[in-house]
Amino acid sequence: MATFCKKKTIDYSIAFISLFFYSFFIATAKELSILWIIPIFVQALLLRVDILAILKKLLKVNLFIVLMVIVLFFEEKYYLALLIFIRANLILWFTLSFDFDGFKLYKALHNLKFSNKFSLIFFFTVKYIEILLSNAKRLIELLKIRGFKFRFSLETFKTYGELFAFLIYISINKMQKVEDVIRLRTRNNSLFPSQKIIIGKIELSLIFSILGVIFVYYIK
Repeated sequence: MATFCKKKTIDYSIAFISLFFYSFFIATAKELSILWIIPIFVQALLLRVDILAILKKLLKVNLFIVLMVIVLFFEEKYYLALLIFIRANLILWFTLSFDFDGFKLYKALHNLKFSNKFSLIFFFTVKYIEILLSNAKRLIELLKIRGFKFRFSLETFKTYGELFAFLIYISINKMQKVEDVIRLRTRNNSLFPSQKIIIGKIELSLIFSILGVIFVYYIK
């Protein structure tokens, strides 16, 4: 089945920790292994991940990964191309399945006792990307409505350049408004009070599945 029942939640701090361990392990492992997908399956079962929704998101960002892989293929670095493709997609899948946004990431870091400034840097970074992508989507829809068609011409590239500059401008402007609201409505620029990290069966199962895979991978 493509989807499970109603999606379950996980403590954001534990999600961040598990993401860090899994991503670091995948990024530094030198040889491909079937073990890599075990935490993906465990995560999908525990959180009841909507697989089709994650797959659609993954396909959207795979253009850049595929381009990199094609370049490596032309350089006859076939194993490296395969390694990068699998690594990138596994890390992206694991990340997207947590459905992080700026606020969730801030809460995760804040509860882990990272400094408020450090947590805010991550919050604003993610929030800016969210706003940028949202504005880009609206802009593309507007171009389609107006019947804009891409052509390999200087005029077309100029138009894209102007639209991209406008996109950056309105995104920065919106982020400035978000920052102003936070300063006005929060105390010491803290978005949320620090909360106790919840470690239940879901959190423990996910962490142990990752640590177990890492252990087996390096002792085999």
